[in-house]
Amino acid sequence: MPTHIRPLEGCTADDRALVGGKAIGLGSLLREGLQVPPGFAVTTDAYRESVVWTGLQSEVVRLLDRCLTDEDVGRASEAIRAMFERAEVMDTVATEIALAYRDLGGGRPVPVAVRSSATAEDLGEASFAGQQETYLWVRGADEVVDAVRRCWGSLFTPQAIAYRAHFGIPTRDLAMAVVVQRMVDAVAAGVMITLDPVTGDPSQITIEASYGLGLAVVGGEVTPDRYGVDKVTWEIRSRAVNEKELAYRFDPERREVVAVDVPADDRALPALADDEVVALARLGRAVERAQRGAQDIEWAIGPGLNGEREIFLLQTRPETVWSRRPRAPIADPNEPILERMLRAMRQPLRLRDEGSTNGASPGPTVAEESAGTVR
Repeated sequence: MPTHIRPLEGCTADDRALVGGKAIGLGSLLREGLQVPPGFAVTTDAYRESVVWTGLQSEVVRLLDRCLTDEDVGRASEAIRAMFERAEVMDTVATEIALAYRDLGGGRPVPVAVRSSATAEDLGEASFAGQQETYLWVRGADEVVDAVRRCWGSLFTPQAIAYRAHFGIPTRDLAMAVVVQRMVDAVAAGVMITLDPVTGDPSQITIEASYGLGLAVVGGEVTPDRYGVDKVTWEIRSRAVNEKELAYRFDPERREVVAVDVPADDRALPALADDEVVALARLGRAVERAQRGAQDIEWAIGPGLNGEREIFLLQTRPETVWSRRPRAPIADPNEPILERMLRAMRQPLRLRDEGSTNGASPGPTVAEESAGTVR
């Protein structure tokens, strides 16, 4: 029986130290019966045993303990990642990954995404989104094992090292799990947050979408389409369809993900149909209820088993900006009820007198909040 592999549906909150936050989030979605690409987690035990077996652990600690400046961190990061590039994966770990990958594709070499699921990721107190690397359209057992090893090495990018130092996470306790998940051949993708990232309004779900894989949205390379959907009525409250000049797609000849220009006639077309916007919002609400809190969700739309467009949820994590802000009471509990009612009735009049606020700053995008750049 594999000791370094867990199927995603079996990853629960009790397994955080073993499989990390990303795997737990995906496991919870699968147990809710939501549409999630199947996959498995390579546990932190695989990482720990491999870095000890190769001697990497002591070298990593030695190099990082000597860092005093940003330049030191940069040099240490480069040296550590080079060591991971040269290191071998333990035979037992590599064999278990290869067998799990074979089972995932039913014996066929299916393309997968390989993502970090570090134990410090996706906590309510901090968002570590984007601190480690993701490898897309990986195919073949040897390439999957190699991507897992490189994913381990991305635990030591300069930004990841600095972010952990900010939150006081010691290097000696560090470990990484890795999620391996079937790829979705995305025709559209993006991010969704189960509130309004500008105001914190919990009655709205905000969706950003663009063509192809979600890299262009998360990386801020396009201005995505943006929708606000009411959680109760499912009415689309607001929409902004923007010019989307590029999209990331898999190039089968080059066997890699590339940025391609979107045809001029298609750039200003919506990436989603209205019924897809509403369907996404309903899924977002279901995820929020299952996770008992506002969520930051990545999704993609691609061909399902019947070849038609279907929505797939790729990952979810707690929203970490508005969720950490103290909420002021909406009214003074000592205020008489009649006075409160009269004040509420007068409010629309004041708003009409003060005029439009269309010139206000649009605030952060969902992708900016998702990437942890909004504080």
